[in-house]
Amino acid sequence: MEKREIYNYKNPRFYSLRAPMREVIRSFWAAMQYYATIKERAWGRYGMFYLSQAIHSLEHKQPPRIDQFSDAMRQEGLEIEYPGVPELDEPLDVLDEVFRICVELNDQIDQALQRFIDVADRRMNEMGEPPSPDQGKFPALARQAEQLQIDNSMDKTRLLEAWSMWGNKPSMSSFDKWVKSRYDLEDDGEADD
Repeated sequence: MEKREIYNYKNPRFYSLRAPMREVIRSFWAAMQYYATIKERAWGRYGMFYLSQAIHSLEHKQPPRIDQFSDAMRQEGLEIEYPGVPELDEPLDVLDEVFRICVELNDQIDQALQRFIDVADRRMNEMGEPPSPDQGKFPALARQAEQLQIDNSMDKTRLLEAWSMWGNKPSMSSFDKWVKSRYDLEDDGEADD
């Protein structure tokens, strides 16, 4: 019997991992794509260079996280699938909407990772029900997904801090400079006013 005849999602041992794995990948893909769109709107509509760079940094965190998750799945001999995501269709007419969508993306990643963890730990199957006896238990996969969850949570903290600061109604330029300091961004090369 060949490896791929055993290590695939048709095998009852691994079957329950497929749907939550796809959800995790989809959430990271969506975050990467949507952060790219949001970054452009933050720069183009609001002229906030540093906020744009902060969001850009979130965009670039997603591919290494996909790789980290993929590497964990390969430890079990399983392939990763890359489902598509629709375009972002939010108007982002106010900066509060920028933050709301960014936090929602972060929450979607967290929820997808939690569902994966629950299945990998055999807390439930892919349908949210008690697992079948032949379903495998994958504690190492669950712990690796938890590390991604921790990293994602740290990003959320900074997003919420920025959104709270924006709620204090600072000027756009002073808020953008605050974002620069909070995200430890490099200077844009122009002298301060």
